[in-house]
Amino acid sequence: RARVPRRRAAVSRASSTRARAIENETATEATAEEAMPESRAADEDIPAPVGTATKEEFMAWMTGAQRLPGQKLDLVVDLPEGRGLVAREEVRKGDSLLEIPDATLITVGRAVAESKLGPKLAELQEWSLLAAFLAEQALALEQGDDSGVFAVYVRALPRRTGGVLDWPEADVASLLAGSPSLRAARDRQESVEAAIVEIRGAFPQLTPGALRWAFDVLFSRLIRLPSRGGELALVPWADMLNHKPGCEAYIDDAAGAVCLRPDRRYRPGEQVFASYGARPSSELLISYGFAPPVGENPDDFYELVLGVDPDDRYADQKAAALRNIGLRPVEAFPLRLSGYPKQLLQYASFILCDPEDPSELPELAQRALVGNKALGGVLGALTRGKRGTQGEVLGGDAGEIAVREMLADLTTDALARYPNSLEKDRDIAAQDPSKPFKSKKGKKSAFAAELIDDTKEVIGNDGAFPDADAWVGVFSEPVRQTQRSVAAARVRVGERRILAKTDSEVRLQIRKMKADAMTKSA
Repeated sequence: RARVPRRRAAVSRASSTRARAIENETATEATAEEAMPESRAADEDIPAPVGTATKEEFMAWMTGAQRLPGQKLDLVVDLPEGRGLVAREEVRKGDSLLEIPDATLITVGRAVAESKLGPKLAELQEWSLLAAFLAEQALALEQGDDSGVFAVYVRALPRRTGGVLDWPEADVASLLAGSPSLRAARDRQESVEAAIVEIRGAFPQLTPGALRWAFDVLFSRLIRLPSRGGELALVPWADMLNHKPGCEAYIDDAAGAVCLRPDRRYRPGEQVFASYGARPSSELLISYGFAPPVGENPDDFYELVLGVDPDDRYADQKAAALRNIGLRPVEAFPLRLSGYPKQLLQYASFILCDPEDPSELPELAQRALVGNKALGGVLGALTRGKRGTQGEVLGGDAGEIAVREMLADLTTDALARYPNSLEKDRDIAAQDPSKPFKSKKGKKSAFAAELIDDTKEVIGNDGAFPDADAWVGVFSEPVRQTQRSVAAARVRVGERRILAKTDSEVRLQIRKMKADAMTKSA
């Protein structure tokens, strides 16, 4: 029989698990920070030819050497997002747009065929392989070799994307403080730094700055083509399309050409959008350097991590029981404005259960989480916005209350971890990232307080790139800081909305359940 611990024990266990996880993360982050530069990509570290091709040169390359057919779209570089594709004539829903020839794509196979790095290139993992190829092409251009098939494309790529790989270390720590995206950003940075070390072990001529820039470009522009088995590719011209939350138009291969079929009609002059997938704003910020205004991304969620308490007397047996059904002793669950998955409560009831005999744990795991094994055991994929009907919350009515009390405590703790007041974050999030901040009644706004005041760096950047614009992808540090601050604040406000709504709803459920229990016992 599954005994449900009292609330104090449940809170202690949740807090203990999270505290130990944070301790481990802090130790890992401290080690990573020692190995990482304060600013990942100084302008002088990015190969100089990157960003030097004009829009006209790029279009001449696409329509000439790459034989791009006639288009209904024009490339525009002064949109709020920077570059983008705009309808030059009416575009109907379902029209076949782009039609980019297969020969234009940079795939793993094409990179190996075009590279001069030798057979060792093919031994790299696909992301590292493509990054090495991009870095090789950019460095060759810097040495005066423009013979590469994709030389113009590499020169047309932006020098900076705004993604987290381009952020100074201080901004990563301060702008993402309190958010689960801080751990995601650290993971991204650490994995790229490790990949750079691996690549340079085989190809020391590829500089860290060139490789870091290449990975930054890949995370912001690489496309996975479903009709080609999920093959990864850089797709010139298609990568000019911007993302819009809720858009259901996807870039994919169709009969040997990459196309886009829009999900609605566009009038002449309207920007045409594609979907980068169902990505929360935190992921868009980390990979692409932007976040939609608060409330405009239906794919937003807060990632809540639960796990078996290492101090639980049955910790090892519980971990083994979970692994036997294809789950892990630590799992992540999405909280959304629309609710949270039933599996979160089922999983929580299992990690909190306290049977008299530990041999009952495998059966209890099956009761709580039945059906997950058949779906591959990836609870995160299973629970993305879905409410399951299989399994049960252990412990009956008392168990239902206990797991919700634990969830309420976790959401309260999560809200308390954000360093800014909600009012301050809302003030920053409401700003237009493309314009200077607005102060209130002559006072310095919360937004202004987050900007880095380093005029020496600004002068240096502007002097080196006097014509900096959205096409080149180079801006002075205050502009970049503005963009990072606004986007990160939007993520923080979005997460706090979800946490606050979850907390409120769960506490309401607890009060109702306790009232019902009292009525039954009366």
